[in-house]
Amino acid sequence: MDYSRKKEIVLLYLDQHMGWNEILRTFNIPGDGMLQRWIEQYRMIIISVGVKMDKGITFYFGFNISPKLRAKMIRQAGFNYVITNADKRFNRQNGSIAKQIKLFNKNGLKVSSLHMTYKSEELPYFWEEGKFGEKLKKKLIKDVKIAHKYGFRCVVVHVDGQFSQIGCNRLKDILCFCDKYCIPLALENLDKNHELLQKIFANVPSKWLRFCYDSGHNNVFDRQTNYLHEFSDKLVTLHLHDNDGRADLHTISKIVSSIDWNKIAKGLKNHKDLILDYELLNRKENMLNAEEYLREAYKQASDLEKKILGSNKRA
Repeated sequence: MDYSRKKEIVLLYLDQHMGWNEILRTFNIPGDGMLQRWIEQYRMIIISVGVKMDKGITFYFGFNISPKLRAKMIRQAGFNYVITNADKRFNRQNGSIAKQIKLFNKNGLKVSSLHMTYKSEELPYFWEEGKFGEKLKKKLIKDVKIAHKYGFRCVVVHVDGQFSQIGCNRLKDILCFCDKYCIPLALENLDKNHELLQKIFANVPSKWLRFCYDSGHNNVFDRQTNYLHEFSDKLVTLHLHDNDGRADLHTISKIVSSIDWNKIAKGLKNHKDLILDYELLNRKENMLNAEEYLREAYKQASDLEKKILGSNKRA
């Protein structure tokens, strides 16, 4: 490859014109390590001139508002990215994925992660012989294709059940499509799936197999596990939200808080390029209206951004 294009390549990534994996493939860069070193060389320069982190939120954030108004309010609050899904069960709530994309484009919103289409009770079948596991595999392949079509950065995946070679083989089949379409699969930390994640990452080596960190799940289900340290090299997207430490409330810190955001910021100090995506469902009763809720969510994202950039400057 032409190493004289190093600065151009780094800026393509930092300015989000191209994704990490797309750059590795397009410019034939030998492995993740070299690109990471290049980015680190420019990171402090970028920070010093005041570049800000992008901020995203779930398209449905817990208020029954029309999709048209919701998209407008999200942008007006300051967010520039959205998380969503293509699950037809939520068409009445969000509109079809095609209609959502039109609304996002109209309001100047970009798409971050696409959440997989699933039912929680079906997830263990992925690791078992039979038609239900194959059905899950086909759904995930479809989500990868949708993510590619509409420009999502990755597909977020829930994994649950007993690790098996059957599931590994299915995952490898899906990753072939990820490779074809340059779309990473981001496995999310859930309720007691830490060991399963470890086994998957150890047994399925692929640059397309990445990690989605969920702050709320980590706080409720296994607070002792430092996912941001353990899977730092695989981190590709975030699900940020707060709770009381007992229930998965998917809310903002203004309403209830038990998460150490300074610790989160420290864990993200080398990931300034990530979008600060908030997966909010507003499950805790409160007196805020939708506009106030969005305003507080954006303030929380901005506060976290300052902590992250501050930890970079001190490093």
